[in-house]
Amino acid sequence: MVGHFAGVRPVLRIVPRRLRPALALLLGVAAVAPRPVAAQASARRTGATAAPVAVEPLTRDVLAQLVAVNTTVSTGSTTRAAQAMAARFRAAGWPAADITLTGAGPKSQNLVVRWRGRTRGKPVVFNAHLDVVEAPRLDWGSDPFVLTERDGYLYGRGVLDDKGPAAAIVAALLVARRDGVVPERDVLLTLTAGEESGVENGVEWLLKQHSAVADAAYVLNLDSGGAELTNGGVRAFTVQAAEKVYVDFDLVASGPGGHSSVPDGETPVDRLARAVTRLTGATFPVRLNDVTRLFLERTGPLTAGPLGAAMTALARNPDDAAAQAVLLRDPALAARLRTTCVTTMLRAGTAPNAIPQEAVGTVNCRMLPGEGQEVVRRRLRELVADSAVEVRVVSPATESGPSVVTAHVQELVRAALGARYAATPIIPYMETGATDAIFFRNRGIDVFGVTGSFVPETDGMRMHGRDERIAVTALREMAQYTDRLLRAVAKTP
Repeated sequence: MVGHFAGVRPVLRIVPRRLRPALALLLGVAAVAPRPVAAQASARRTGATAAPVAVEPLTRDVLAQLVAVNTTVSTGSTTRAAQAMAARFRAAGWPAADITLTGAGPKSQNLVVRWRGRTRGKPVVFNAHLDVVEAPRLDWGSDPFVLTERDGYLYGRGVLDDKGPAAAIVAALLVARRDGVVPERDVLLTLTAGEESGVENGVEWLLKQHSAVADAAYVLNLDSGGAELTNGGVRAFTVQAAEKVYVDFDLVASGPGGHSSVPDGETPVDRLARAVTRLTGATFPVRLNDVTRLFLERTGPLTAGPLGAAMTALARNPDDAAAQAVLLRDPALAARLRTTCVTTMLRAGTAPNAIPQEAVGTVNCRMLPGEGQEVVRRRLRELVADSAVEVRVVSPATESGPSVVTAHVQELVRAALGARYAATPIIPYMETGATDAIFFRNRGIDVFGVTGSFVPETDGMRMHGRDERIAVTALREMAQYTDRLLRAVAKTP
């Protein structure tokens, strides 16, 4: 409070408690009025007693703090964000031994918080990343590193990916421990660096350096999954249980080069152009795994018309050519059914009057789990059909098999959805992009993407773009969902 009421609370604190209500009436304020989150944080610093904070406002308070820290790889640092969250856990009375800051570099520190359980069984890990993609100020309607409310939305880089979910799990942990909840087994929170850029990746670091993380029973990844909204309602809740495998290839065409005034036949640019053209629209065979088959089986009945019928048919018979033809007309579905490759970069030449000695095209492939890097490279060579164009591996694939969504995981998600969404179908799916789940799965640890995201696709598409936002009501739902999820996990032996 400001102005002429600014000194009221210090006066009240020195008056005996039984006299405070009367004095408050004389001063024109309520002695027991609830304080805002910022005031409660101040009370923690000074040692004063603050009223308990509900999980929803605390989530927003934490999110504002996280958004304010620039965690881009170019000019930012996850270290400051990790330190800020560590300070919150210390202020809440967390033992220092259970708060770890560690990482591959000074700007890429990760936070690991252990919530000790009754038994010493394998821990459950909640994972979210702190780094964000670039956010040029001129592209945005407001400062991307200031949480800004406008017309019912909260704007800021990372509110969806992944600082909103990170804030929700931080708040849920703080509130659960304050409420006296003790988990049956250890629960670990990992807030990590390098998910977006791949630079000094935090999950990869922790799996090598932190034995408790590497010993996880399973991981709940707060960077994928979420509600599927249609017509203003929740049609289904998706759980990420598999990812396509990322790999880059370079198509390299070479030649003697020379002065552009005396061309002599085909140049490296000509050969590369022909190779790229041959890859345009290149296809790979449709192949289902346990996750994609279950996705089709459960999504088909929820989808009207020929598309839904084709999903159901393909789930029954993966070789159904007619069903394949229907589904492959949808780019998003096609990407889930087969490996995809597309040329994304071209590089050639040093001057406009010189024939280059080398021309390079980068082809980005997203492989189905189990497809194999060499299988895809052989297919690219067949399509290029030119021995003068070499197909080189740029970024070797990190293979990642699917995780089986068990009945237990579905029960956890069902508990998190609460009474309002009790009848919502839970549908496993395969991510066409990439998350840090791949590193856990490569260590034999099952990972399930279960973010409490209740945002329409139009807002989801802003995730890496300008004016990333989340509705105030959606953040509230995320906070409540995450709180219920954490408490359901805490009850699990």
